[in-house]
Amino acid sequence: MTKSKRWTMNRRDEGFWQKEERLSPEEREELLSERLREFVRFAYERSRTFRRRLEQKGISPEEIRGLEDLEKLPLIRKEDLTDEQRREKPFGGFEAVPAKEAGRIYINPGLIFQPLEGEEVVKGWAEALFAAGVRQGDIVQNTFNYHLWPFAFTLDRALRLLGATVVPAGVENTAMQINIMRTLGVKAFVGTPSFLMTLAERAEAMGVAPKEIGLEVGFVTAEMLPEGLRGRLEEKWGMRISQGYGTVFTGCLGYECPERSGLHIPEGVIVEVVDPQTGKAVPPGVVGEIVATSFDPSFPMIRFATGDLSLLLREPCPCGRTSWRLKKILGRVDQATKVKGIFIHPWQTDEVASQFPEVFKYQVIITRVGYTDRMTFVAEVRDETVDKEKLRRRIERAIKETLTIRGEVEIVPAGSIPDWHPKIMDKRQWE
Repeated sequence: MTKSKRWTMNRRDEGFWQKEERLSPEEREELLSERLREFVRFAYERSRTFRRRLEQKGISPEEIRGLEDLEKLPLIRKEDLTDEQRREKPFGGFEAVPAKEAGRIYINPGLIFQPLEGEEVVKGWAEALFAAGVRQGDIVQNTFNYHLWPFAFTLDRALRLLGATVVPAGVENTAMQINIMRTLGVKAFVGTPSFLMTLAERAEAMGVAPKEIGLEVGFVTAEMLPEGLRGRLEEKWGMRISQGYGTVFTGCLGYECPERSGLHIPEGVIVEVVDPQTGKAVPPGVVGEIVATSFDPSFPMIRFATGDLSLLLREPCPCGRTSWRLKKILGRVDQATKVKGIFIHPWQTDEVASQFPEVFKYQVIITRVGYTDRMTFVAEVRDETVDKEKLRRRIERAIKETLTIRGEVEIVPAGSIPDWHPKIMDKRQWE
């Protein structure tokens, strides 16, 4: 991972949140192997779908004795969650506790339901936030969306576990957010890098230099962080920007330390990098798909295939943490694309197009204007007499309802979209 400006070490760089962060490789493997054995037995007993999937493969829990046996277990892909949830509401039988005891039911894009996350998921993000510099007593502005989705709530719990006080700001209301930061003496920002840039630009429009606001910690995730953008954010805000990586189904899978030498894998999760076709591990240094096992007793995700590509680094990190690291996120296995922090899949865009018989072909084009993602749904119609403006508004509403983010719509005549076109085309440049 390319390093940007090296910041002077300060009190926020000191220490480790958990003693396990400095385990020897042998100690870590023994600990994770023991947890894996116990968790597979637990999931087999409590999760109907996990048990059925193992029985279909002829696998018994007793065969899983350690990390070397992980490859015997089938991968879980996002399509498996949607397929199983169509058959059995709300969690598809993956859950280990009844829905009425779930505490919360989150709704992810694509109408994928998820129970309240367990403590292990919260602890993983807390470990990442501590490494970024969040400390007890900090006031932290959490700008992720608290509506329906789990992520803002998960980070909220992780921040409070560290002893921080959270401002549940969500998105939008940028002028108000700047005023909140100044009034409350907010010390840390949590959100996407693009929204942090939007706030910087809003502050400047208000006649306020972002550096004068007093933020000391920036933790960003859910979007790519090009080094050029990181450098501009650090210059504007006068603080170090650290990034994390994970999924809502497995929790944090990687985070930066002050050395920026890759993404440290948190202690409460197993991360593999595998061949997407075979599910077998690839050697360290070889690009493959990230697969994660989270020890969340409410929603056992054992070998969840993220669809993201990376490679593993084994050499020690100067920070003193001994975990393996992901170098960085290199791309996606499938055509799914992350837009404004939300994954957009071809099957979801198909669902939008299927609502409009007037649309003959479509293509979703992702671009970037400044530091903000822009999604354009290009719809090809055969009938030139159709009311294009009315159709455009209807499709825009369907995009918002189905994909949960806003998108622009462009109506084009027949023949505009080539045959054998990709349904989603990402034209963003990441430097």
